[in-house]
Parts: sequence; structure tokens; C-alpha cells
Amino acid sequence: MKKILFLLILIFGFHSIFLGQDRETAGPVYIDSAKAVTSSAMSKRKLIPPAKEFKIYNPRNRGINKIVPGKGLPKTRDEALQQKMGEIPVKAPNFTFEAASTQATPTDPTGAAGPNHYVNGWNSAFSIFDKSGNRIMEPASLASIGGEFTNETLGDPIILYDEFADRFIISQFSDTPESFLIAVSQGPDPMNDGWYTYRFTTNGVLPDYPKISVWGDGYYITTNKNTRTAATSQVVYALERDQMLAGETAQIMSFPLPGIRTNGFYSPAGFSGIGNEIPPRGNSPIVFLQDDSWAGVNEDHLKLWLINVDWNNPLASTISESQELGAAEGVSPFIATFDGGSFSNLSQPGEDTPEMDVLQATMMYMTTYRRFQNYNAVVMNFVVDVDPSAAEHAGIRWYELRQQTDGGPWSVYQEGTYAPDNSDRFSGSIGLDAEGNIALGYTVLNDNPQNPVFPSLRYTGRYLNDEPGIMTIEEQNIIEGESPNPNSRYGDYAHLSVDAADGLTFWHNGEYFVGQERKNHVGVFKIAPDFDNDLGVVSLVSPQDASLGTNEEITVKIRNYGRNGHANFDVSYSINGGPEVTETFEESLAATSSAEFTFSETADLSEVGETYDFLFSTNLEGDENIENDTLIASVRHLPPNDVGVTSIDAPQTGESLGNSEEITVSIENFGGEPQEDIPVFYQVGNNTPVREVFNGTLEVGGLEVYTFNQTADISPSGSYRITAGTRLENDFDASNDTSVRSVANLDCIPEGSDCSFGDGISFFELEDVLNERIPCGNGYADFIGLSATLDRSQGEFTVSVQSLFGDLTDANAEQFSLWIDFNDDAVFGDEERLITSEVIPTSGEWHSYNFSISEDAPLGQHLLRIRAGDVDFDGDLNNPCEVMAYGTTHDYSVNITDSALDIEDFILNEAELVVVSEENKQFRVIMETDYEETLRITVHNILGQKMLENQVENNGTGYVYELDMSYAARGVYLVRMGTREVGKVKRFIVE
Repeated sequence: MKKILFLLILIFGFHSIFLGQDRETAGPVYIDSAKAVTSSAMSKRKLIPPAKEFKIYNPRNRGINKIVPGKGLPKTRDEALQQKMGEIPVKAPNFTFEAASTQATPTDPTGAAGPNHYVNGWNSAFSIFDKSGNRIMEPASLASIGGEFTNETLGDPIILYDEFADRFIISQFSDTPESFLIAVSQGPDPMNDGWYTYRFTTNGVLPDYPKISVWGDGYYITTNKNTRTAATSQVVYALERDQMLAGETAQIMSFPLPGIRTNGFYSPAGFSGIGNEIPPRGNSPIVFLQDDSWAGVNEDHLKLWLINVDWNNPLASTISESQELGAAEGVSPFIATFDGGSFSNLSQPGEDTPEMDVLQATMMYMTTYRRFQNYNAVVMNFVVDVDPSAAEHAGIRWYELRQQTDGGPWSVYQEGTYAPDNSDRFSGSIGLDAEGNIALGYTVLNDNPQNPVFPSLRYTGRYLNDEPGIMTIEEQNIIEGESPNPNSRYGDYAHLSVDAADGLTFWHNGEYFVGQERKNHVGVFKIAPDFDNDLGVVSLVSPQDASLGTNEEITVKIRNYGRNGHANFDVSYSINGGPEVTETFEESLAATSSAEFTFSETADLSEVGETYDFLFSTNLEGDENIENDTLIASVRHLPPNDVGVTSIDAPQTGESLGNSEEITVSIENFGGEPQEDIPVFYQVGNNTPVREVFNGTLEVGGLEVYTFNQTADISPSGSYRITAGTRLENDFDASNDTSVRSVANLDCIPEGSDCSFGDGISFFELEDVLNERIPCGNGYADFIGLSATLDRSQGEFTVSVQSLFGDLTDANAEQFSLWIDFNDDAVFGDEERLITSEVIPTSGEWHSYNFSISEDAPLGQHLLRIRAGDVDFDGDLNNPCEVMAYGTTHDYSVNITDSALDIEDFILNEAELVVVSEENKQFRVIMETDYEETLRITVHNILGQKMLENQVENNGTGYVYELDMSYAARGVYLVRMGTREVGKVKRFIVE
């Protein structure tokens, strides 16, 4: 093989392209060729099982992006941000299936659908499925392909389907020597047609992060390579496609990206053609984002280059700067850098879980190009921080560029940043179907402990005629993750491809986690219409929840889901099952488009607090899909005054909590008017409440965080029940006023055990508490807010657990112990250990253990601690404070009751009635007991006249009644609490 190595880049001068600016042109840096090595069809005897052990793939070229601190726009929220979820309903995926289960890190999921097969790949293996998601070839090492792939498993695979040639393409890189390995199927059947395999050397440099694309005159591969000299060294490679399809000797040439700005890791992309019409030869585009937070970049923009290869005279081949699409061309400012360029960015649920790589500075694979009748289009995406002035929040910036004539300039047809809620969205892959509809697959992540989302796969999309810049389709789920990523590395990419058979069906392949296993999952879905005639109501536009009146206009959004346009059809609504109002939509509604319609007949929605249930429908004669004809929507007439504490944010369970702990809460306005000067309170156990005033303004629907001025003393060891709430005058709904949280001041918290291999407890069940898919974290987790009720009269109880530690063939490897803190000193003594070193014999299966509590066990709430770990390593499992080398420690609560006790004995012998005097003739009546039935409270004056009778419920630690005697005369009163037959009486004085 003859190699031509250019030590100097051929500069052909500067010339003007499209924008009237000087653009730099360069020639190829390196030219070589490779012969085809033929490989036979797949067969069972040929398949090599993939590696199963944990392995990190290609860690060497993941450099850190360096930015200029403080440089770059926007400084606040992304101008292109879509903050609301799309509302057009579509069917859930046609089907989904598991594509791979491995410990390869990362998995690099990839795959493509041909006429009859879906070929799936990952680091560094592949498998083949039929078009129904049934596996027809078991997972096999990429080395199984044979030919040049023999003994090659370095990774970074890409699989695509060249539908212009009816061939599958499989690529990976190699370091023996540094090269691309390319397999081209000899026909559309990857099982039986055999392969042409090639080894294209890359001049001694490993071609990191390669992404392959299809163009009319070649296969093009972009890489993360020669980071500091990308403008002059080889970055993009062109392969001689025509020769490769024929199994002949094929050439390779490499090009720099003149004028590029990079800072460490980067990934440009080539436009990859799909559809019925192959891209024209020549002017093959390469695109990369340029972030103005990087040195040398003055404006956020998309930068394009054009490659023109001459396979007959390679020296005449060129790459030229073509366009920079910035603000004037419709590119809004973006921040595409996270954590100063670090590759640990996004927090996961659970404590001390590793932060995940957001895959920044990357044009995510693939960049799909399709030719339409009047234009050419390409779609692309990359991750951005949607608001750099706040905590990092990942969203997906996506584009559709259009070209009016072959070889003409590209323009921004639409852009958007998809981040419709507070979850992170990243690792996107975008596609364009034959009708111009766009689909976007991605990963969702949220570390909010109130609503955690482990890495999960979802998708959205939009129709050709929808409002530009908006993903209008309601987000759909492919697979929900069950566990956090045990490593910061993720992806390094996902792969959404369009089915070559119909040009309409999307196949999205991405990564999620179950325990320690990395899994790839494929979702198969379609956006294009299934019917010619199909109308429906999408949403209620107005009114929304608010203070409403007697003549409210009703406006709905109507959607034409079908392929035919329609006009003069009926639309109806009814309220709370009442009479139907029917009117006519007289305008024309084009295919796959939406329009708003306002009924002329208004509605009376004036009753405060009332929820009005609407039933909307379209009535199109010959509608082929009645499932989407109707919409049920509710509107609530909000009361003007309704606020409450929705969460208690601090303190949290810990060691050595003090006598001045801050109490922090979140306050939300549920009502229809802004509120200010809101009375708030908190209470520790049954102590006297602390009352203060939130002096800020809380807008309608607003949420504010408030820290009380008066701190709390929770310095004694033990468990504390904290109640916090609002006391707004004329509050409409008292049920949403308060929140309750349990925290503990513990003797010890053994953080730091390693559970990354699945050691410890991942599933726990005791009586009415079931805790599943528990994240590893740092080896300790606080679940004391979960309380299991134990009736001591039963004597014996069963606890069930699961561990995910490997195949536990050693009977002494993983063991389990349990304590209950009966004396409530937050110390788990040996005498309180109820299960000692029980063996967990197998992983991933429930195992049950019995324990007993005595008939005189103290009633009430106590802490429960469980520990499990590998006792063959450092750390004493039965020392509740010692950090184990491998394992977990979790804390829960138990509430011990006794159904066998007689009610009279219970109240008379166990309970104590206390009356606490507060300011302004306010009293708190407290009976601390674990009896759970409703009691009655009465108040009499000294003459025996009944002043009050009411019911009292147990709040979890006893019965508390707020007694207002502000209108009572001075004197002595009697208060009684109990049942009608038995109770306690206490005398108190009103002064």
C-alpha cells in the first residue's frame, strides 16, 4: 500500500463563499488506500461471545475543554428555550426491546434499521434483530465479523444503513496500527450476504470518537483528533464509497478543519444522507458549533465547511470554510460548556452518586440530511446550559437548516432549546422522516429527591406544519431507568435512525441502568399520520385555573392528525355532564396542523373552589380514528386565599445536630391572588409552635423558600417529627397548609462504604414499607420518613431484602443485620440487634428473615437500622457505626403498637394529659400516646356547662388540639380527652 504523507498542508488561498467573506481552503493532509478482505455470512460457529467484565473504553482522549471565565452569551436564560411540554398526543412506541446488557463503560449504543433487520452495536459487540424486535443473532464480539475485524475489539462502533446502496456499514477504530475498520455488507441481509472489510490506517494517530456519514461521493468520518492543531492536522476523513460497495481497493484521504476553534475535546459532524435520492456528489458539508465562551470565538455560531474530493486526482481535493451562521442568520446565543469544560456535570438521585458527563462540545450523532421536492434539509443537535445564571440545567439545542438548491447556501429554518421542565435532557439524537416531521430522542435525568429520575430514555417531535422552534408532540417514554450511573462516563452517544423500509419509523437506541448493569434499549415509534381523515381536540387553551367569572369564553386547540384537509365540521363541549354546546369550525384546517377555536357561547364558572370538568369533542363524518376525538379537561375556580408549606427542606438527618438548627421550608401559593405577610409556623414534636411572618410577596402559583429566624434545639440524640405550615387568614383549604418531616440526630452515620459492585441492600420490605431500587450513593441512606407499623402482640415479624452483589457463591460473602433503637438514644446497642449476620445467598432475589420483639417493647416510634455487606473485607458488619469496605447502611422508622391492649388500660395507664398556656388566651392540649383511634375533647366551665366538644386525631406521636379561649371569661375550666367511656381530665385557668 503506497502512502502519501504531506508534511505541509496545501493552502490554495482565500476565496469568497456565500457571505462575501474570505474563506480558507486546504488540501488533504494524508492519502492512503486499503484492500477489501472478504468475510463470510454470520454463523453460530463463527460467533465469539462478547466480553462480560467491567471495562472502560477509550479513556485516553477525553481532554477537558478550557473556556475563558465570564466570557460568552447568554448571561441569563436561553432565548430559544421551550419551557412547556408539547401537547399533541401521539401513540406510545410501537414496541421497545432491550438491545444490550453489559458492563462496558460507556456502552456507545448504535444501530440502524434496514429492509428486514435491525443491526445493533455497542462497545464492542453487536447483535441482529428482526423488524419486530426479536433477536435473531445472539450478542457477539465485533471480532466475529472476521476479515480485518479479526481479534479487534477496541470499540467506538457506529452502525448505519446506506439505503442508496442497500448495505449495512459497521465501523470501529483500532490501535494495531491506528486505523479505521469498516465492514460493508455485500447486500441488505447482514446475516447471510457476507461482508467486505477494510483497514484504513490513519498515520499513527488514534481516530478518537469517529462518526461516519453518507454522501454522494464517499463515506465521511469526523473525529476528535489533533485537538491543538485541528485547523492544520487531519480531523475529517473521506472514504471511496463506490469502490467499497464493489469490494475493490478503496482510497482514504484526510483533511483539517481550517479556521476551527476548539478547546480540548470536540466533535464535528458530517451531513448524512437518507431517503430515496442520494445527495449530489461534491460539496459534502461538515458542521461544528463554536461557543463564544471559548477563546478566539467572538459570537456563538454554527460553522460549516465543504469538502470536494477528486478520487482520480486526490491532490486536487479540497476542504473550504463555507459559512458561519450566527445571530444575523438566526442562531440564538448558547452556552454549550458545563463546569468549565469538565466531564462530570449532571447530578444523579442519591447521595454521593457520581456526576454524569453531559457530552458537551459535541454535534450529537447523527446529523441527518434529506432531499425534498423544493429544498434540502438537515437536522442536528447539541447540549446547552439553558440558564447560566442559575444552577446548571441541561437542555437540547436543535436546528433544521435548509438549502434551496443543490450546492447553494444553508440557512436556519428553525431552532429551539428543548428543556420543558426542571429535568436535565441531553445525549440527544435527531431525525427527519420522509414527510418532513422531526423526532428527537434523548436521556432524561433529575436528582430532585422528591421526584427523582434515574437516567431514562424518552422522545418528542414535531410535524412539518407546526409552529417553528417548538417540539409540539407530548413527550413519550421509551424506558425508565432503575438505578444511577455508577460511573461519570455516559453514552458516549445515542443513535436515532429512520427506517429504510418506510422512511417514517424511528428507531432510537440509548443507555440506561439497572443496578450495576449498563443496558441499551431501543424504542420504535412513528410520528407521521396513520389515517387520511382524523380530527381531534388537543387542549383547552382558556380559561385556565384562576378566579373566574359568569361569562368565560371557551377556547380550544383543534388538531388535524390526518393527511386530508377539512373544513365545516362540528366541535362540542359540555360541563360537568350538562347539556352539550355544538358549534361549527368553518375555516380550512390543513393536514397535520392545528388551529384555535373559540365558542360563541360562554360559560358560568363563578363558584369559588369549584372544579369544572369539560368534555370536548370533534364530530367529523368519516373520522377513521375516534380515539383522539375527545378531550377531558378540568378548570378550577381558585379561591383568592390558599397557601401552604409544601416541604421542609432543613434540617436533615445527621450527626451532632445542635441546639440552634435552622428550619427552612418551601411555601406555595395555591390560590388565585398574590399573597404577602403570610403567617408561618414550625413545631418540633409536640413542643410549642414557633410563629413568624413571611414578609415577601408570593405570586399566584409561586413558590418561595423561607428560613425561620428562631432556630430549633435538636441536640439530644433521637428522632424528631417536625411540622411546618401556614396560618393565612381566610385560607380556603386547610388540608394543604402543613407538611411533616422526620429527622434524626444520630450517634453515628457510617458513610463511605463502597456499594458500586452491588453490595448491600437494594430492595427492602417490612410490613407496610416497600423500598425498591435503592441507589448506591455513599453507602448510607436516610429513610427514617418511612415507618413500618409493628404490632407487638404478634411477637414475630418478617423482613425481606435483596442484594445485587454478583453471584454469591461464597456463603459468607454477603450478610445482613438489623437493629431497633428501643430506648430512643440514637445508639444501636448490641442488645437492640435483632438479626445478626444472616447470609444473603443469591443476588437479585428476595430473601426473608424473621425477628421478634418482646411483649413489653416500648410503644411508639423508634429508629431501625439495617446493614449488609461483604464480611470478607474490612469493616465489622455488627458494629453499627463502622464503615465497611463493601456494603450499605440504611435507617428507617418503626411504630410499635399493641392491638391486644384494652382501651381503658391504654388511656388510663399510658397517657398523660397536658395543657400548655400560650399568648392571647391560646392553649395547646396534648395527650402523648400511641393509641390510633379518634378521641373526643370537651371543655366545661366551673358550673359544668359544656363550652366545646370536638374530635381529635393522632398526629403520629399523640393527640394535639389548639384551643382558642380568647372569647372566654376569666376563670377555671376543665378539659377532658378520651373516648366516651374512658378519658383524662385536666384543670386550667383563663386569665
